[in-house]
Amino acid sequence: MDLMVCTWSAKLPEGRFAVWPDGCRDLIVVASKNDPATIVCSGLDAGPRQVACDEGTCFVGVRLAVGVTFPWEKENPCSKRGDQILSQAPLLGCHEWGSENDSDGTLEKLVSVVNHFASPAPSWVSEYLQDVRDGEVPRAMPLSERSIRRKLAEASGAPPRYWKSLARVRQAALEVARSEASLVSVAMKHGFSDQAHMSREIRRWFGVTPATLRNNRKQYIERLSAPDAFLSV
Repeated sequence: MDLMVCTWSAKLPEGRFAVWPDGCRDLIVVASKNDPATIVCSGLDAGPRQVACDEGTCFVGVRLAVGVTFPWEKENPCSKRGDQILSQAPLLGCHEWGSENDSDGTLEKLVSVVNHFASPAPSWVSEYLQDVRDGEVPRAMPLSERSIRRKLAEASGAPPRYWKSLARVRQAALEVARSEASLVSVAMKHGFSDQAHMSREIRRWFGVTPATLRNNRKQYIERLSAPDAFLSV
């Protein structure tokens, strides 16, 4: 199983920005003009994350495959649920990281850290998530349902209900943004009890209404089409 889904970088103006849940944790270097670089391993989000930026803040990140584990997480799987500030970790040599103007060098170092220190999830984790993404009953595994719940939470930081809910709401929201299909039909297609149920879930996960998705479809299709936890491996 791969360790990384993709790499990315962004330079943002001053302000607050919402980041939508995609099921991935990211190893991120945050650099601004006046402060030393900070390294964060983001936790799993179950709602929109609000990010506050100074002018010219640069973010360089590696999007991690589900279940990737670093040495400092092995004794505490629950740590994957929240952000971990790693600037003081000798493991990462944070004092040597460059400024916001050296994104290529920073990305190279991040990829090196992941390749050198990270361990992938067991192969059955990606198989389970692919089945969830495709709306299929998870394939037979040499584990009981109870063991899958426990081991998936240990490996990924979240139980099956998190992954099923996230896969469904991302697929439904993308269809709302892309198509002119009625909201009722989209809700039924993706297994919501009714349109109101789908609307509540979209608002809970992304902080917007279905109408907002359609009114700003170009922007939101790009967000919902970005590589996520359910990317086929």
